[in-house]
Amino acid sequence: MVAMSSTQNHQAWLDVAMFDDLEAGKALVGFLRDKRLEARTYDDKLFRYFLFLRPPRVTYRVQVRKGQFKFATELLHSSAPSAVLDQALHCPACGSLRVNYPQMTRQFILPTVLLHLGIIFRVIGHQCYCEDCHEMWDLPERNVAAHNVHAAKPASF
Repeated sequence: MVAMSSTQNHQAWLDVAMFDDLEAGKALVGFLRDKRLEARTYDDKLFRYFLFLRPPRVTYRVQVRKGQFKFATELLHSSAPSAVLDQALHCPACGSLRVNYPQMTRQFILPTVLLHLGIIFRVIGHQCYCEDCHEMWDLPERNVAAHNVHAAKPASF
């Protein structure tokens, strides 16, 4: 039993849902933990600030370990609280929760750098990407002002 737990702790984290609201993400994490799954809410803010680039929306990822991903997605489809899942980002084409925002890959650096250059030079905008049906779409800007209020400091002369 200890060996299995040790192996599981070295597995990668996979996204099962994404939220604009941290509290909604934490509610889903609580649900998954009640079902004895290892889950966390993850904010990849370092990645968002990579190359001084900030997407128009702040998102929080709910993640589970790779070995528990299939069971977690089955739970989300069968018994997850709908009030919480309604707040998650969904694909407009297929309704999937497997959404990546911004649309860049986190596995390879070259496509990310090229995408950043496109965004910096305003050739490409921030979009979501569905990992199930491969749909791409824009999200309207929101929640950034609320998150920046806490970070803003009054100017001193």
